[in-house]
Amino acid sequence: MAAAHFWPPMWEQRRICIARALYAHKVGRVLEVGCGEGNILSFLVAPASDDEYPMTHLYGIDISADALSQACDQLKPTDQDARDLRVDELRVDLLCGSAMAPAAPITVDAVVCSEVIEHVQESEVPALTHAVLGVYRPQLAIFTTPNAEFNVNFPALCYGTPEARFRDADHKFEWTRDEFSQWAQAAADHYGYQVELRGIGMTMRNASTEFVSCGGCSQMALFVRKEEAPLAVEPPPGLVLEPCAELVPFASFEYPVYAQPPLPDTQLLGFVLETVRFIVDEQRAFELADLWSVLEVRHHFKRRLTLQTWLSDNPQHFAPVCQQTPARRFALTST
Repeated sequence: MAAAHFWPPMWEQRRICIARALYAHKVGRVLEVGCGEGNILSFLVAPASDDEYPMTHLYGIDISADALSQACDQLKPTDQDARDLRVDELRVDLLCGSAMAPAAPITVDAVVCSEVIEHVQESEVPALTHAVLGVYRPQLAIFTTPNAEFNVNFPALCYGTPEARFRDADHKFEWTRDEFSQWAQAAADHYGYQVELRGIGMTMRNASTEFVSCGGCSQMALFVRKEEAPLAVEPPPGLVLEPCAELVPFASFEYPVYAQPPLPDTQLLGFVLETVRFIVDEQRAFELADLWSVLEVRHHFKRRLTLQTWLSDNPQHFAPVCQQTPARRFALTST
């Protein structure tokens, strides 16, 4: 029998959950605190299937220059990026230093702090919380951290016994769901946010009969700033903050974009019809994704929905055919 495992892998489930939350809140400027080797940032660099609200600026802060060097390897534009040009600008800035007390905080729409909080001393959590929610004060903040209760499903961790160990040797603590909830709600109340808690990785494939359902392997808190919340919030009573420190620019990348002017309206229809004929060859239907894959078409319409609407608004040339699949298909009519 195959060993128990997560599918998709836990790291992928976590990144998907983070990305979906960011897309749902239509954020354009995102900062990752404790970005490490750039695993999440590189995931966000990939264009989303929902391109209505693209991310245009990503920031990563980490205290380790070695980790940022590895992030550069993942984030620098490739030859493929030069071939598959973007229609929206994207810039990535990496900064070295502590995010706890930045001298000049970056203005962003969202902050991600994934699998970081458990790596600081529990006594330092209030300072990290204040930095994210009180200093950066984004529209959306996302924290993820291990769910200690799930450790019961990893026998080697000896959860609930005097020999219990953390999942990683560098973890300073691991919170239960109740502990995580108490921290999140207290932070939301103090800084003027609404908070929602979610579990990530709820089950394992090929788990033994002793598998215990106790939430997700990881847990996520989504903080959404209230409209009436003040722009500045004092730290909680008794919190002693570190002296402000400069964040040192480490690397910056700008992804190649298509620089040609859009097609004139007088040429657009002819170009699209020619492209469709080439795509379908002798067939009578084509997928919207096929047309969207043509760079000139993407550049002109910018958004899939705009292209889809344009096709639907030109029934004398394109007849939309809705099939029982997630993808919309369009049949080419005679002209």
